[in-house]
Amino acid sequence: MSQPDPALDPHCLFCKIVHGHIPAAKVLETYHAVAFLDIHPVNPGHVLILPKAHHPHLADLPDELSAHLASLLPRLCRAVRAATGADGLNLIVNNGMAAGQTIDHLHWHIIPRFRDDTVDWPWPQGEYVGDELGQMQFRIERELSPADDESE
Repeated sequence: MSQPDPALDPHCLFCKIVHGHIPAAKVLETYHAVAFLDIHPVNPGHVLILPKAHHPHLADLPDELSAHLASLLPRLCRAVRAATGADGLNLIVNNGMAAGQTIDHLHWHIIPRFRDDTVDWPWPQGEYVGDELGQMQFRIERELSPADDESE
């Protein structure tokens, strides 16, 4: 009897693509990552890049794998921009359902943008009042682990 692959969630659409159960228009593939065209693009040339191993959210991603994926982004961005003639790009990670993540497998969107496209951007912005900025800074710094400082 075979053991289940820990890097595969059998219910995950992206895991099914990674393991060849669902076809995809792949544009780049490494041992640890794959990039393919989104079948419901914001604009033509919209690419998704993701780790092959199943990691639901950015915080679940091991540092080494994160570094590998990040190292592919400039190359992919240059290729998408050149192939589409885009005026710019959006790089987006929707992290969690509240942020718009619809597939629970971490992925970056590389979205070509054009001066005359109809995509609504930017989103509304707020502001901090009083000492809220300093308080938020303190709370985030407190949550960072001492291990995060070792890379400096």
